[in-house]
Amino acid sequence: MTTDHDPTFYPGSTTLQNRLELRDERALAQAERLLTHARGHEAARMTFSPDADGYRARHKHLFGDLYDWAGQDRTVNIGETGGLFTHAPYVAGALSAAFQDLARHDRLQGLAPEDFFDRLGHHLGELHAIHPFRAGNARTLRHHAAQLARDAGHPIRIASIDKQAWGEASRHGLLTGDHRLFSATLAAAAVDPGAPLLPRTGPGGIAFLPPRDPPTGQRYRLPLAKVREELDHYLPAARAEAADRLKKLVQGGEAEARISAARVELAYVRHAKGPLYQTQLLSHLGQREVDAVITAQQTPLERVREIGAALAARINTQQPAQVLRTVRSLERPILPSAQSPAQERLADLFLKNTPEQNKADPRFLGAEALLERVQQASRAKGDGTRLVEGATDAARTAIAANMRAGRPFDEGIVLGSSKPSRRPAPDRGRSR
Repeated sequence: MTTDHDPTFYPGSTTLQNRLELRDERALAQAERLLTHARGHEAARMTFSPDADGYRARHKHLFGDLYDWAGQDRTVNIGETGGLFTHAPYVAGALSAAFQDLARHDRLQGLAPEDFFDRLGHHLGELHAIHPFRAGNARTLRHHAAQLARDAGHPIRIASIDKQAWGEASRHGLLTGDHRLFSATLAAAAVDPGAPLLPRTGPGGIAFLPPRDPPTGQRYRLPLAKVREELDHYLPAARAEAADRLKKLVQGGEAEARISAARVELAYVRHAKGPLYQTQLLSHLGQREVDAVITAQQTPLERVREIGAALAARINTQQPAQVLRTVRSLERPILPSAQSPAQERLADLFLKNTPEQNKADPRFLGAEALLERVQQASRAKGDGTRLVEGATDAARTAIAANMRAGRPFDEGIVLGSSKPSRRPAPDRGRSR
């Protein structure tokens, strides 16, 4: 999906302009696969600087044989799954911020496998939402992930990345901002298959506990609202308990089957589509309650384990196709198609941050500078403290609205006015 006016297409077509002058989309796709496959083998033996410019250089190396704009930030809005990626004017700042965050975390080096893949999933989720290039983002992203994994001592095989799982992680991450499906997909491609924390998954990537015998004991019928309360209360402690249990099993040299089951269990309680998500899923499927074995003597992990078993049992009574449709509907964006979930999250973060936090973030430097000019203009008019604060708050709200719409920070803001006025936004074309 792009805006109607896209200078990267051949006029009157949806084929990207390319150096081979191929006007047929299928022929271009085939050429792209062949050329980038060869360039990918070269890139796998190269080291690109772990910053925004290095990321652009990687894209240029992979796609420079085909596109003149390879390695350059896109100038048009693009999207998928019903929402846009980061709006084009914000790409450079967002890319810089993503790599600054990577540098603050020492390029993810020195981490245990589960922590490494968690942070890697977060980083890739951010880059995917930015989508800095007109095309070729996914391939660049995977090669970048492989270099980070190699340098951190947790190598992955690009060819082992499950395409279906990658697509699910991409869609889920864009719409929700949740990176954990990326983490699981990348961990599954690790060279050491014993290191990753991977859950069992069902329709739509729903996580399940390890197989076990049905729970025994008195079953209680719990409304989903009560299940949600139980999980809100016990899940954080259950996650800590599961991590500690796995550590002790590994240190104690327990049987591999028990260690493997403990890994799956830990992955389940941490997963984006674990027990909390499943209560929402069942509610949308028209279910109102589950039957669970609950006792006062259970530890937090034991209680969450029994609730998880009850949720799984109820989900498994539903038609898989219906479950999958409901998963899709839960993640359908409520934003208009011309807006971006990533931009929504950006605006929310801008409003939540302190001025000092925004000044330290390259995405918000221009916005904070504009707020300072608004304050100065208000004081120059002779406004008192209350009016200055009012003008600043109004400008902050207007800037956030501009972020959501992908407009320049200062659009509609008149310096020296206590009420920033809104000029009609220019027509930027329909989305398709």
